[in-house]
Amino acid sequence: MLTLAYLSEGKLLTQSPWLVAELAKQRAGLKNDVSGLIQESLKPLQTTMDALRDTVGSFQTRLAATETIAGENFERLTTAETTIQSLQTQNQTLLDRVDDMENRSRRSNLRKVNIPEGSENGKDLVKFISELLEECMGPDVFTSPPELERAHRSLGPKPKEGKPARPFVVCFLRFQQREAALRWSRNHAVNYQGTTLRFYPDLSPALARKRAAYNGVKHALFQKGVRFRMMYPARLVVTFEAQTFTFESPEDAQEFYNHRVIKE
Repeated sequence: MLTLAYLSEGKLLTQSPWLVAELAKQRAGLKNDVSGLIQESLKPLQTTMDALRDTVGSFQTRLAATETIAGENFERLTTAETTIQSLQTQNQTLLDRVDDMENRSRRSNLRKVNIPEGSENGKDLVKFISELLEECMGPDVFTSPPELERAHRSLGPKPKEGKPARPFVVCFLRFQQREAALRWSRNHAVNYQGTTLRFYPDLSPALARKRAAYNGVKHALFQKGVRFRMMYPARLVVTFEAQTFTFESPEDAQEFYNHRVIKE
């Protein structure tokens, strides 16, 4: 049975216990249906979010491991660089020592340049060079043929006619005789069969290259009339304006020439 009531606003309100219950039932059912639909719709998204969370977690674990490995590798790289620098220093020190020992083993040697090819004519080379030295330098240096341990031309094929002769490498038995011959040759012309012989210390290839690096500045000093000399192993000593200067590198010598000698 329906009961009608009028409100102050003039609107009609219908009240029924059955209708209210039915509406509540329908509302509850609709709510359950919507909730079910929402839950069903969210399940794939939830699955995707779970998978994404697992993936991000895996990436974070791998990133942490990579950072750890990178840190360890950086430390190892730093240690390796330090070790390499130390080994390079030791290696250079050993190379310098070996080169020094090689040059010291050659201290009794002289290189003689411009002795014509074939002038020995099958003679014993030690005897030939010994007699040549006595003949060319005379009693000023040798009153008798100097004693030599060995003598030979530098290794290499015999040059063609008209080409420079191979130099002789001569080892003196006595170092003092070697020094006397070298000093005398610096102040006198040593002539043999119409050619002027040149005498040089027998140096290792490495030391010869170091000394050759001074050739440019030595030529410039010579043109200016500046006195200079080489000291063992590869130092240039310059006498300028009554002062003596010693240079350990060609760059230092060139700088001195540019700033002091040229301005004069």
